[in-house]
Amino acid sequence: MKSSEHDLELTRRYLDGEASQREVNELQERMLADPQLREDFLRYARIDASLPGVVNNSGTLLDYLPAPKAPKRNWAIAAVAALSFLLLAQLLDHPWGEEESYAVAHFGKIENCRWTHQVNIPNSGDPVMTGQRIELASGKVEILYHNGARMELNGPCIVETLSAKEAFLTMGTIEVVAESVESHGFIVRSPTSTFEDLGTAFSASVAPDGLSRLEVSDGEVNLIVEQDHQHQLLQAGQTMWVEPGDRKILTRIESGDESKDFRFPTIVPPSNQDYADISQGYASAKVGRGLLRSRPNWTVNPKSILDGSGQTDQDSPRESVFFENEVKNGSLLIDLGQAIAISKINSYSWHQHKKIAEHNERAQQKYTLFGWPDRELPDLNLPAAESGWVRIARVNSEQFFHVKKLDNRPSQQACSIFASKGEIGEYRYLLLEVNGPTFFGEIDIYQAD
Repeated sequence: MKSSEHDLELTRRYLDGEASQREVNELQERMLADPQLREDFLRYARIDASLPGVVNNSGTLLDYLPAPKAPKRNWAIAAVAALSFLLLAQLLDHPWGEEESYAVAHFGKIENCRWTHQVNIPNSGDPVMTGQRIELASGKVEILYHNGARMELNGPCIVETLSAKEAFLTMGTIEVVAESVESHGFIVRSPTSTFEDLGTAFSASVAPDGLSRLEVSDGEVNLIVEQDHQHQLLQAGQTMWVEPGDRKILTRIESGDESKDFRFPTIVPPSNQDYADISQGYASAKVGRGLLRSRPNWTVNPKSILDGSGQTDQDSPRESVFFENEVKNGSLLIDLGQAIAISKINSYSWHQHKKIAEHNERAQQKYTLFGWPDRELPDLNLPAAESGWVRIARVNSEQFFHVKKLDNRPSQQACSIFASKGEIGEYRYLLLEVNGPTFFGEIDIYQAD
């Protein structure tokens, strides 16, 4: 936890139910002004990690604090959940209503559910009212709307039914099917964006820190970050991530046609027309931390990720940039020569060993992208998150493609990172903190107009 002792003590008192009204007001004001405190508050309140310990008295929400460990407290589950998520909803600008509620749906299947409240546990067939908050610790529950829409919650999950066609997802994962004419236009709001159904089936998730994800399984969904931002129309098989923060950064990941042309559904192939291409003479690349693969007769050249092309073959280590096998976490540093306004960053990978099927793991892209605007760099041996770098986006193609076995991991992948409005930001340096054995073929960086 990085917040001050005073702020952490306010958080503790609030979650313990000991805070006065003055302290609650102070905590709310501090959290609205301090993103770090909001993040630390969410760590306290993560029901997915903390609730089992609270239930069986084997731990508390304070188990996330560094040593020395706080003594156990016999917290009331209802008090913890109700108080913490009430404030969380306020901080996320959660829409509340004073209007009289009415039934818009009813509970369907309820499977192995544990609820954060131990009173008024719903049963199958019970009505779901407007303004009703559903706080699920674990299990699955089905919400059947009168207009034909169906929503499945997977715990841990917090959802509020706002109207007959609108829900607010604070945290967790839901799946929505809105195939009937009456249910078209169903909307799921999250802390960072809005997902508008256009007659489809989709899933939406929100991480405790606000990272939102939309995945379309059928039909089309309109992703709206802000009304005046460019809307993103996603079709079946497409997914988009939305980072929290003032600049809404979007991440799109796609699989390619597994040819040297690197063709993808919407992401452009590797290009030599981007700002960072070595032919332009502006940018350079090197290892920030770790050791790239080398052999007696050849060495991986980090500059090859800026040469305007991907690999020409599915198993071409000399045209790839990747770390030695024992290096689990390395970093690649790109120097643009000067701070520029960046509109888009694309990364490409491709690998499938001709004989060893397991090596398609080298196609995965798992990294965190950071930016630095100044000429003087911080210590590259320190984690970027601890040395002042600006986190731009997080990429995890394994999670994106739901990889559980070898045959459903694409061997050719592309990731495109961009802002929903304007540029990503102005940076001189970009740092990829890589977590995995990725065979990078190309990284393209486009300057904003």
